[in-house]
Amino acid sequence: MVHSLVNNAVVRVLPLVPKPIVWRFSRRYIAGTSLDSALDEVERLNAGGISATVDVLGENSRGADQVAQARDLYLQAIEDIAARGLDAGISVKLSEMGLRFDREGCQRVIDRLAAAAEAGGLFLSIDMEDSSITQATLDVYRAVRQRHHAVGAVIQAYLRRSEQDVAALLAEGVAHVRLCKGIYREPPGLAFQEPEEINDSFRALLEQLVNGGAEHVAIATHDPALVAHAEALLKERNIPRERYEFQMLLGVAEGMRARLVAAGHPLRVYVPFGESWLAYSLRRLKENPQIAGHIIQNLFNRR
Repeated sequence: MVHSLVNNAVVRVLPLVPKPIVWRFSRRYIAGTSLDSALDEVERLNAGGISATVDVLGENSRGADQVAQARDLYLQAIEDIAARGLDAGISVKLSEMGLRFDREGCQRVIDRLAAAAEAGGLFLSIDMEDSSITQATLDVYRAVRQRHHAVGAVIQAYLRRSEQDVAALLAEGVAHVRLCKGIYREPPGLAFQEPEEINDSFRALLEQLVNGGAEHVAIATHDPALVAHAEALLKERNIPRERYEFQMLLGVAEGMRARLVAAGHPLRVYVPFGESWLAYSLRRLKENPQIAGHIIQNLFNRR
């Protein structure tokens, strides 16, 4: 209860804090504003046996110029990742690529990015956003996956529809899925609200994916109980390394991250960068005050 009050207090005051001070809170979780800074971070992660997925910060583009700018930066990222021989893929939000105002144009952009990623030996993950575009996002994933194999979708455990979505993806044989809890605020009719309900859904969906023969499952959580459950399930089912990986945010739960790598589990870290770091930081903190707890903890527990 006390932790929750502290987390929410931090979130409320951050919009009033000068930008340089907010950056002090955020810099462990964002790989700078430039592509080079992001790829340097990827190189450091790779040196520690950790893979990465690179994300150009931004969403809800308002016009074609914004979409083109983001697209070109992703194309450059793909080229540079391949040229530097880094172990990294890319994560893309469809609203950044114009999904909300130009569905066909968005589809063309994702096709182009998927083709470039495939040619460079990279994997493209299509991020999931709020529930207003869940179906559209899955539809784009399905369409792109018909033409490009190295493309994955995201399922959010807190959405009530996710069990049916996973069943459909498994039935279609296109289940390369990242499973996460979900971060956007949604009404009770669409999403579970209580933490234990969400955790129960996460466990059930992970078992559904693993038992259903998903091609690859990315287990995206920092929750120690869910990580322990996943480890036990993977061991019980004797799931080979090529069929799963753990995923975590940059700068979060680094001790757990190191333990998982030492135990031989494949692990990937989400590496966001870009000029939109401030909006990203404030939004994530507002939508998930628990991240504030991670920030406070890490500020006072530097290694």
